[in-house]
Amino acid sequence: MSGTDRSEFEKLYDRTKESVHRYIAAKCFDLSDVDDIYQNTWLAVFEAVNDRPYPLPNEEAFVILIAKRQLSRYYSLAAKLKNRLFPGRTPELPAELPGSISAEDEVLARELAEEIGKLVRRRPLTSRKIFYLYYSKDMKLSEIAALMEMKESTVKRHLYSTLAEIRRLCERRERL
Repeated sequence: MSGTDRSEFEKLYDRTKESVHRYIAAKCFDLSDVDDIYQNTWLAVFEAVNDRPYPLPNEEAFVILIAKRQLSRYYSLAAKLKNRLFPGRTPELPAELPGSISAEDEVLARELAEEIGKLVRRRPLTSRKIFYLYYSKDMKLSEIAALMEMKESTVKRHLYSTLAEIRRLCERRERL
């Protein structure tokens, strides 16, 4: 690949990376799969653009189409069975929390983060996706609703019920 092609690919990536990541997060079956599918998508895009002249007519649609195909490929029957037999990887917590907090505070913060993580993982997949898109990808509720093809009121209900559960968990912990 020549330097010009490489820079064109990097520009394509910069222009479309966020919308592709959001699309994959909204359409996946398990949020722990997002990064794998995202990486597979960009490998496939890289291979595909080598065969096409720049500029692409509708680059975002082109990359989303490849993401859609990667989602289908990733969730083939064999992959679905494997994921059901060996469920989810859990996110790791940072080794150290920044700032000057005591070891006791750090332990309590980690415990609370683990409890919140467990609570969110027990929520329905739709609620987990909405929570992820809202807090990790900084999407507006209206954007999430459009992406997930839902009414905005439904998105709000999922998000706010998850937040209410987290609030109840925190209140219970404060009483102890």
